[in-house]
Amino acid sequence: MKTNFPMNPSLTLRFLVGGKSKFVRPEEVIFLESKINYTILYLTNGRTYLSARNLQVYENKLMVLPYFFRIHRGIIINMMHIEKIKLDKLSGSVLLQSGEELCISRRRIKDFEARYNAI
Repeated sequence: MKTNFPMNPSLTLRFLVGGKSKFVRPEEVIFLESKINYTILYLTNGRTYLSARNLQVYENKLMVLPYFFRIHRGIIINMMHIEKIKLDKLSGSVLLQSGEELCISRRRIKDFEARYNAI
C-alpha cells in the first residue's frame, strides 16, 4: 500500500442510506462501482453502500485526490488499496487488498501507470 499521498480530512462523501445521511472519508473507500444510475461503494470495513447518485457525481468530487482513478467506465479505484498490478500493452488488472481483481480498460492503461507511479 502506498502512503506518500496528501490526505484531505475535510473531504467526505455524503450519500443516503435508508433515508439517513452517511458520511465516508475517501481513504475508507476501496472502490466505487457503477450499476446503471446507482453507485456501490465498497469500504475498508467490509461494508457496501448503494448510492442513488451515478458514478460521474463521485468522480467529479474525487478528482481533487490523486489516488483515485477511473480504471474503466464502471469502476473508480482508490490506489491506496492496491495489492498487486498486472500490466502489459493490451491488458491490465489490479488486485485490491480486499481480494477483488478488477480489469483496467486498454485505453486507460498508460494513464493509470503514469498516475500510479506519480503518487
